[in-house]
Amino acid sequence: MNSHINLNSPVFKILLIFLTWRFLLILILLFAINFVPLGSTDRFLGGGPVNYSISPELFAWANFDGEHYLSIAIFGYKNLEQAFFPVYPALIAFFARPDSYNLLTSLVNSTILGLLISNVSFVLALIFLWELIKIDFSNKIAYWVIILLLIFPTSFYFGSVYNESVFLLLSVLSFYNARKGKWFAAGLLGAVASATRVFGIFLLPALLIEAWQQKAPYSRLMWIFLIPFGLGAYMWYLNTTVGDALAFYHFQGLVGEQHQPGITLLPQVYFRYIKMFATTSMQNPIFQTLILEFTIGLLFFFLPIYGYFKKIRLSYVLYAMVGFLVPAIQGSFSSSPRYVIILFPAFLAAALLVNSLPKIVKTLIILLSFSVFLIEAALFLRGYWVA
Repeated sequence: MNSHINLNSPVFKILLIFLTWRFLLILILLFAINFVPLGSTDRFLGGGPVNYSISPELFAWANFDGEHYLSIAIFGYKNLEQAFFPVYPALIAFFARPDSYNLLTSLVNSTILGLLISNVSFVLALIFLWELIKIDFSNKIAYWVIILLLIFPTSFYFGSVYNESVFLLLSVLSFYNARKGKWFAAGLLGAVASATRVFGIFLLPALLIEAWQQKAPYSRLMWIFLIPFGLGAYMWYLNTTVGDALAFYHFQGLVGEQHQPGITLLPQVYFRYIKMFATTSMQNPIFQTLILEFTIGLLFFFLPIYGYFKKIRLSYVLYAMVGFLVPAIQGSFSSSPRYVIILFPAFLAAALLVNSLPKIVKTLIILLSFSVFLIEAALFLRGYWVA
């Protein structure tokens, strides 16, 4: 039996790329702890300010929303935490077995397990994303997608106590099974995805288009309608516990104060940012965040359109465009730099675009994205709001 490792296999290469990215994040953390002052000393820090100060090497990965996921995993839902969907904290609770009466041990165990779940999910997502892209495109384009995703300014969320990795894995697997004609698996994975993030519901129209493109028989594509059941189950739980099935939306102001009820036309959102540039001092730390949000707001509107003209599948294009537009038309690109990292078809479009550019331009794009990634990761790990 031949048991040697194939160093040329895509899985090995992807694992090596991932480990390099993970090691780099550790180096960024060590640098940030020693040279970047804390952005906040009394809130937003993983584990709380005291525990963070004792072990920032661990708890920095649970800053901001990570605090809420850990709280839900240990104590269950408390007031205003219903904006955070249940699958990820439920996974942490299942594996960590936290005990609210032994808080410090539970907090440490839950953080470690949260990181393990996120990182394992992410590397699996990268492997299946490679397989999914390979159905239509070359190895070169598939690797470009992975590289661009890893050096994206906010990719560090995939390695933190956040649900992005779990959701990316579920959504990629749902698309992958749909492409293989396995509609029950696609629908079931989509249902779990819609209980992981509200974005999961966007898999429904995307996979309906995919089924139409494949001319799938009605008896099989009906499994796609399992997708809303994940979101529906969470809405039923919310209605039962807090009397508001849409609490995840109504409490969104807790974590996205710039978003507002109703719909704001996209040109208005762009105009708001132009006004904010004119009225915000460049010395204000929020100025760089505004630049990042505005740039993402332009880029991720353009990429699905570019992808459409480059013959990316219509189901992919729709998923990327709807996934970008729905949060944006709430009046702000706030958090968009994080939201967009799960929209893998946009990164496919970016890979096709970058691959077509001259070598010097490719190099400049990689250096720019990588440089911003270094800065944003360091800021996040020290308690500065990034996205």
